[in-house]
Amino acid sequence: MGCLKQVFVQAGCLILVLAAVVLGFIYREQATAAYRRLRGLPPVADTAIYAAPTPDGAARAAGALRQLSNRGGPAYVDLTAGELAALVDREFGRGTRRVFDSVGVALGENAVRVRGVLDVSQMPRQLLGPLASGLGRFEPVAVGGPLAVDSGGRVLWTITSLKIRDFPFPRSTIPAIVRALRIPGATDRSLALPMGEPVGDVRVSPERIRVYRAAPR
Repeated sequence: MGCLKQVFVQAGCLILVLAAVVLGFIYREQATAAYRRLRGLPPVADTAIYAAPTPDGAARAAGALRQLSNRGGPAYVDLTAGELAALVDREFGRGTRRVFDSVGVALGENAVRVRGVLDVSQMPRQLLGPLASGLGRFEPVAVGGPLAVDSGGRVLWTITSLKIRDFPFPRSTIPAIVRALRIPGATDRSLALPMGEPVGDVRVSPERIRVYRAAPR
């Protein structure tokens, strides 16, 4: 019995170690951020290059996108980070309550990152965890994720990362936070970008967003 008990104890310790390793990997960003705050270290620098909304960028982008629906129009159009920032900024400015301001957009390989200042006053405190007591009404936020086109030709931005101040939230908490913000067109993790007419495909690189025309029906 003594040997059998020792085997179970060792097996239990191994399971605990494996669980700690898995949890450490899943929450490594949160653990790193907490460690740096406890040590008084500055947050990890965001090295992405963000573009502010360009003057008349929303109008230029909308005009280029309209060409995709014209007969004989181009097969695709390219948008810059500044033009997308202008589209996003205009979209947030249409509602009666603006929840996101000071928009900046950075492009990566099949990923779009947006940062700005978020109104967190209407978010349930329990969603913010230990950060809730130290937050003001407006806080810096950075969100990111890939773009894709759904069956209806909408360009959907799936949010896979979210950081308020320097704290990265676990991916599993993002849907509840997005729902709490009540952004028009948002569903759990995804947000429909204001592209106007239906499109066929979208590709993102650090230099541009390439939007393809929809196939004729």
